[in-house]
Amino acid sequence: MVEWFEQLPEFIDFSEEVTLADNSKIEQIYLRNNQYIAIIGYKRLEDFARFTSNEDPNIIDTLEFMGLERVYLTGLKRRAVYRRSSEAILRQYIPDYVCATPNKQCMQCYNCYAYGGVIAVKNKTKAIRSRIKLTTSYSLQSAENALIDEEEFHIIVHKDFQMAQEKGEDKKASIYTMNLIKPNTIFPFIDIIFNPSKFDLALFLKTIERSDKEGYGSRASLLGTATTTILAITHELTISHRDLLNDLKLTENGVDASALLQKMPANAITKPEEISAILAEFEQLLEANKDKIWKGLPTEAKTKKKA
Repeated sequence: MVEWFEQLPEFIDFSEEVTLADNSKIEQIYLRNNQYIAIIGYKRLEDFARFTSNEDPNIIDTLEFMGLERVYLTGLKRRAVYRRSSEAILRQYIPDYVCATPNKQCMQCYNCYAYGGVIAVKNKTKAIRSRIKLTTSYSLQSAENALIDEEEFHIIVHKDFQMAQEKGEDKKASIYTMNLIKPNTIFPFIDIIFNPSKFDLALFLKTIERSDKEGYGSRASLLGTATTTILAITHELTISHRDLLNDLKLTENGVDASALLQKMPANAITKPEEISAILAEFEQLLEANKDKIWKGLPTEAKTKKKA
């Protein structure tokens, strides 16, 4: 493993109090520094997806970027999925873990110090900024090529067919066209973890795996599953989204990332076996730090092992 990764702390307890110059105390989460790691890769849709939350089924999230109209997946939407997945993983190993999105956040556990949150209650106000920055991802393909055009998904729409409803009634069914994003659409991304630890990265990689199976978008219970390819992990980010869209090339066999990888620092983590080695450390790191991950965990509780 590369030297910079080995030098990362195993775990950082951001709830620990630090004494300031005036002898007042503040949690470590509010004294962040400039250290970070960037995870660079791309998602491939495995089935149809719909990211738009708007009720109009014909509206889809697109914008013009670098000469093409592209579909975009906001970092905010991905972060919401990642946070829920991270919670689920922690519950798998820590049965007493009960912090939950959206309205049961404790603001004291690992997940809250990683993804942030706000308590807006008088005399209990607290705000934590997310340490995990998920940037907006733009489709490698144009919107024209990414959106569905198969006949079976096109239903002729007549406004006269919309079912009227009285005030206060539940919405009634209407005939409409559902605009969806095609499978095999590619969404490159750059995700950043600030003030990282080895545990942060190991859990983040596991979180991506679970989130891909759960799906992304407004209809994730039915659609939006994906697979993620990690191209590089680095603490010296030298590329931008423009590089992702310029240098990643679609081929008959998938995605050619060779031009992009040439721009990676020599000490970036790029080998699949290195990434697998980081994932393999997850359970050991969790076992060693479970009393810091969830403050409500009884000292006698044991980490739940995977079957």
